[in-house]
Amino acid sequence: MKTPGRLTTSVAVIVASALTGCAVPRFDVPYTAIGTPSVVTIVRRIEYELLQQVLDESPTKDFLLTGDYQVIVAVSLEVNDTGGLAPSLSYIDPISKVASLTIGGTGTLSQSRDHNFTENLQFSLRQIRKDWDRDQNLYPPPEADTNLAGTLGIRDFVDMAFRSQGLAADDPKKSPFGGSVQFIVTKSASGVGPVWSLVHFKGPGGVNLSEINTDKLTFSFAKGPNQGKPLVVSNKFNKDAYLFLQQLLNSSANNQLLNLQYLYQNSTPGWLNLLPLP
Repeated sequence: MKTPGRLTTSVAVIVASALTGCAVPRFDVPYTAIGTPSVVTIVRRIEYELLQQVLDESPTKDFLLTGDYQVIVAVSLEVNDTGGLAPSLSYIDPISKVASLTIGGTGTLSQSRDHNFTENLQFSLRQIRKDWDRDQNLYPPPEADTNLAGTLGIRDFVDMAFRSQGLAADDPKKSPFGGSVQFIVTKSASGVGPVWSLVHFKGPGGVNLSEINTDKLTFSFAKGPNQGKPLVVSNKFNKDAYLFLQQLLNSSANNQLLNLQYLYQNSTPGWLNLLPLP
């Protein structure tokens, strides 16, 4: 029979090995046959929804094409895996045949892995329309194999901008608009491990595992250098779109900091202990 000290050490070694042996967390996107993640369907979904805004039946077609609107999209994919073991241990000391003394204790062993990917993509709505005029099979509806391959709501952004009186037709610096869409998927499992006991020791082992996928797209629309001119395509760096994209990303980061500050100032210590691990 193992001694209590050796048993405790063995449990810690086994769990530590399991946690450190975990692979890098997988992104919530399709993986290729060789095991690498791919954002191809996300890009295709963006192109497909942008095309819908410049088709002949779309009321925003002239607004976008005449303005030579270009789009910068910041793709952000993040996955966080957290695993932990919280075993409890009770020491039982029989004082007599009818009484005993029990001393309890707990411990924790946890590990968190974070994996993130960020990419900026630039699209020309004139280029997408010209490609579609040349071959109407270029932008088929993509397969919905990831959260960001579903409807992204680009139409809502464009429709609100199209009806906004704040967008000056003759001033490119007042033309940017955009927004973001975010999907968060949380997977978690918890339970009590096997109950073990010896002559003087008894205790269970609690296990907590979680995986959080955060996928986000931030869109920035801005007029290009050929606004008001014939449908000449320009794929040059769009400074106004990038500056507005930076503004959107900074605003999102500030909002997250304010939310955390609010939670900290308006929460009791006991409630804070219920917050998920970062």
